[in-house]
Amino acid sequence: MKTDPTQITGLTLINKALEFESMTPDKSEWTLHKQKDNPPRLVRLQQLNVLLNVFITETFNTNDIASRLDSLFKGQFIMLRDSNKYDNLFKLMDKVIASSNNRLKKLNEWRLDELQHNYIDIIKFKKIVNKASTHNSGIMEISYPYFYSVILTDKISSKLDTKEIDDFLSLVIDPFGRTITKEKLIQDYNYPVDDVYDIDLEWW
Repeated sequence: MKTDPTQITGLTLINKALEFESMTPDKSEWTLHKQKDNPPRLVRLQQLNVLLNVFITETFNTNDIASRLDSLFKGQFIMLRDSNKYDNLFKLMDKVIASSNNRLKKLNEWRLDELQHNYIDIIKFKKIVNKASTHNSGIMEISYPYFYSVILTDKISSKLDTKEIDDFLSLVIDPFGRTITKEKLIQDYNYPVDDVYDIDLEWW
């Protein structure tokens, strides 16, 4: 059974944000008040509010969770940071490009808007991969004639490896690569104690 992570990183933030967006595509619903009668979504939004405060401090001064999530998805927070924070990530990106079979030459130092473009593109791709990897997740029972397509699609989705893009997204969100325990977040930031997946089981 899926459980909430107890070791929290920048990747936790983006994963939870994408999960919430898939559950609640209507941005007008991205408020604590609108989700007060839906515990699974409410707790997720409370978690996101804390994680945004911890990892995206550039938008800390606004209480509008919806706009902060939108900034997360669009990478607007990147443009509010000092580019020096991303020196190590830029070196990693250079290394990946240099190791590919291309003849592209680096002409200038990285700019924040270029990083933002790469981030947005990878976010879009991650959404596609997430959808593909959960293609058969809603199937509880199935009869023989319909099982063939499930087998084939499961074979492909089980081979999807997002580690490289996840590492990139995590470092864009948190260039320092911090890992914070859930216990510390509960103690210092009033992070929800509940496991959202336990709540899912109770709610459904």
